[in-house]
Amino acid sequence: MPRIAVRIVCWLVLALPGIAAGQNLVPNGSFESYRTCPRLDNLLEEAVPWFNPNGATPDFYHQCFPTAQIELPPRTGQGLARLFMDLNWAEYLAVPLTRPLDANECYFFEMYVATPSPGRYLTQNLGAFFSDQPLSATDKGLFTVDPQVIDNLLGPGMPRLQWEKVSGYVKPKGGERYLTIGSYKKLPVLLGFFYIFIDDVSVLPIKVDLGKDTTLCGRRSTLLLNATTPGATDYRWQDGSTSPQFRVTRPGTYSVVVTTPCKVLRDTIRVSYALDFDLGPDTTLCEGQTLALAAPADAPDRRWQDGSTQPSYVVRQAGLYSLRVNQGGCIAGDSVRVRYVLPPRLSLGPDQDLCGAETVTIKPTFAEGRFTWRDQFQEVQRTVGNSGVFRASVSNDCATVEDSVAVRYGECGCVLYEPDVFTPNDDGENDAFQPVGCGDITITSLSVFNRWGELVYFTDRPPFRWEGGYQGKGAPAGVYAWTVSFQLRQGGEAVSKQKKGALTLVR
Repeated sequence: MPRIAVRIVCWLVLALPGIAAGQNLVPNGSFESYRTCPRLDNLLEEAVPWFNPNGATPDFYHQCFPTAQIELPPRTGQGLARLFMDLNWAEYLAVPLTRPLDANECYFFEMYVATPSPGRYLTQNLGAFFSDQPLSATDKGLFTVDPQVIDNLLGPGMPRLQWEKVSGYVKPKGGERYLTIGSYKKLPVLLGFFYIFIDDVSVLPIKVDLGKDTTLCGRRSTLLLNATTPGATDYRWQDGSTSPQFRVTRPGTYSVVVTTPCKVLRDTIRVSYALDFDLGPDTTLCEGQTLALAAPADAPDRRWQDGSTQPSYVVRQAGLYSLRVNQGGCIAGDSVRVRYVLPPRLSLGPDQDLCGAETVTIKPTFAEGRFTWRDQFQEVQRTVGNSGVFRASVSNDCATVEDSVAVRYGECGCVLYEPDVFTPNDDGENDAFQPVGCGDITITSLSVFNRWGELVYFTDRPPFRWEGGYQGKGAPAGVYAWTVSFQLRQGGEAVSKQKKGALTLVR
């Protein structure tokens, strides 16, 4: 058996992104084509241009003739190949490449293998050899050459009849035109024979091509740049992003640096836009305003939504406005929706003069906007029982309006009211003595005395009420005196005051 010159051995790669089948230098790499449908074993020559390089008998099977020999479905398509390894018996698959490999370039080899006998599979043995002349022998032993790619990972622990990847990089000397797949280091011992199924064999140049500089039509056009490279360990685009793909949405220069274990690749593309115009975002205008829309100055073939062709368009009412432009076969369009908003309106009503313990409910009337009290009160209507100025606003996209209402306790004053008789008999009426005042009065204490001046009740915490009790019992009927201390807040000042009176307890 001849010994062919040794080529560079590259490392094994386990991960491979999606790649374009048109780049594959292996013809019929998935064993899909055949000269005559294989109906027997040992018919590799039917899978043209694959051939048998030695005296062994490699197999080719295809779903055109289903057979029990196909122990698992092809990884893709309808065909697959099979090698048999035994004591002093080595089978190979060989194929001429679609073109010779170039010196000092980098290529990626990949194939998928499966076996029904993982426990007998020989590690560091199955590989791929590239040569400028085909390997050839009449016996059935090993070819004594060093393969450029060899499987260092699969072994007895691999799953049964499950497709596994074998791949690696190749840096040729140049002129290699033939690929031979098989065992290169050892063969099984006695009774250690096994089969290996093979599918989807590929040899791909390691290159990055973002394409030629290009011009897109219209601002809404995009371009997906694909730098996917077999075995790449890092992608770095001009903006620092690291995905294999980059979507162009605006004119500019785009570049990528792809790092592989074999070499570092770079490419650049410039993307221009024809008719790169924009009517602007959807817009809200206030009543009476206008909006001027402009067409591209260098595009005479234009048409607005109403069929007019002037270089600009003035918007005076709500609606959807669009422009379609044709320039040198590039047709682009854009649209903008314009909405008109009336100015907001708000009224809190007239100022209010209250008397005594009166309260007033402020009922705002508003339109064309969102209502808000300036003091963060949450409800729209509010009931007021104290002096003050209450402010609110209504806002929309156009403007904000404000209004206020003043509440005052007028000449009648803000007085403290108290009952003069109460009956603590739990009938739900006049069951307690409880002074009350307008919202400007804050009671601070309540004291009750009997006719001899003894203090029978005192509290300085709300609620300020006496329910007729004394020393754990009901106080006897009769006349009692009371004193209420309070603060009166009016005109921005608080004044401490006290009021006294008499009440009658009736039982």
